[in-house]
Amino acid sequence: MYLTQSEEKALAGEYGEPLEIAYRVLLAIGRLGNAERLIPIKWAHVSGVSYLTIGDYGSDFLQRISKIKGTKFKVFTTVNPCGMDVENWDRLEIPPEYAEKQLKIISAYQKLGIANSFTCVPFQSYPVPAKGTHVSWAESSAAIYANSILNLRTNRESAVSALASALTGKTVYSDLHIDANRKPKFAIRVKFSSRRRLIGSVDYGILGYFAGKVTGGVIEFQGINSGMNLSESKALCAAVGTVGSSGMFTFGRSKDLECMDFTEKEYSNTFEEISDAKDGDAIVFGCPQMTIEELYQLSKDLIGKHFKKRCIVFCSSKVYDLARSRGYAGGIEKAGATFVRDSCADFTPLISSLKVSSVLTDSAKGAHYMKRVHGMKIALKDTKTILEQNLN
Repeated sequence: MYLTQSEEKALAGEYGEPLEIAYRVLLAIGRLGNAERLIPIKWAHVSGVSYLTIGDYGSDFLQRISKIKGTKFKVFTTVNPCGMDVENWDRLEIPPEYAEKQLKIISAYQKLGIANSFTCVPFQSYPVPAKGTHVSWAESSAAIYANSILNLRTNRESAVSALASALTGKTVYSDLHIDANRKPKFAIRVKFSSRRRLIGSVDYGILGYFAGKVTGGVIEFQGINSGMNLSESKALCAAVGTVGSSGMFTFGRSKDLECMDFTEKEYSNTFEEISDAKDGDAIVFGCPQMTIEELYQLSKDLIGKHFKKRCIVFCSSKVYDLARSRGYAGGIEKAGATFVRDSCADFTPLISSLKVSSVLTDSAKGAHYMKRVHGMKIALKDTKTILEQNLN
């Protein structure tokens, strides 16, 4: 793989250990993918922020490189949710020993120069670059959204490779950065026998969960169009990324692709795989984190109502502050919901500390992880149904 003179020097350690490690990571990835070179990026999004995912080893590494003089991210860098609400962890039953370890990780990232995003939907809070811009995003749902909806270019990066990109400002020129690799290889045709059509985040989440399991390449969805709303497209991207390796989908009617039908049978089987409870003891919204549009709609639906059971709403601080300034957050809290900022339902000890055995959610991705990480029974229902059945 071709490296510039400056890249060769960095690889040789002339610019310090952090850059040497970062370029070694990128070179290894490039060689595995037969890449010709590295290319500059405009934005890195780094995962590996929750202590539950990176543990002591990852934390120690971050703290070590952050203390090396001159070590800073080279490009605009956002990060995934952490494992707790940083400001309110003590009121949300997070153990102090966990909080201490999580705060050390956050401090290390801040020293390296992150934007204090702590979000899995970075496109919601920051200006999106022009179409075709090369980025390096590690969060699977965000990477798929970037390629499929925003027409940016990124591979599905790992926590390590995205960190290397943030430190160097570069990524490997391979896979979905290349035009020829962004063409669909497999089609999934939505084919219901009745007039029923896909509506809402649950329906699109089930489609994405099915699609992610049956193919790993670029997917062409047939029988639906690109007119999804934000919640639907977010749910589709998140579910595809949860159970498969695909990094992009398109919409079309290609005749020459291997194709699989998604009928009522596939829908029912996938739903039963995800949802294994009739009801839940607590409600969880926001996986991926809720957007300002979703909080607006939720606040409207909750006017004059109150939750019958505990309800947790995950969003970033940036979105929460905007929702509070517009009056949405106050209305949701008045209805009895608790906001958890800068965290997510997947990798936080909060879910286990709820002391319930089952959870109601409208997220296929959240259902998957809460079941596997926290051992919860899951009742997957659309938002409207959850509200109809659980409000006074």
